[in-house]
Amino acid sequence: MYHYIVYCLGIFFVVLECIVLFYVLQTIINMGGRVRKVALFLVAPILQPMQSLVRHSIMNTFSMDLSPYFLMIILFYLERLCNYLLSL
Repeated sequence: MYHYIVYCLGIFFVVLECIVLFYVLQTIINMGGRVRKVALFLVAPILQPMQSLVRHSIMNTFSMDLSPYFLMIILFYLERLCNYLLSL
């Protein structure tokens, strides 16, 4: 049962990484208003806490939002942690 839970969490983190990557690509390459709304709708619940943490830290920049990049790094490490737990 433990392996199924960790495996599902790993898949969940991979899906979140893909959604955040889609959001980052959409901000770099303008894909239109409708795509922007869909991307923001999908990413907003997990991006808002990260934005508030970055806003109150030393990493706050006014020219660029770094929170999606930090979020991708955190999700990557959580996925790797799940893979490590599965290998035990």
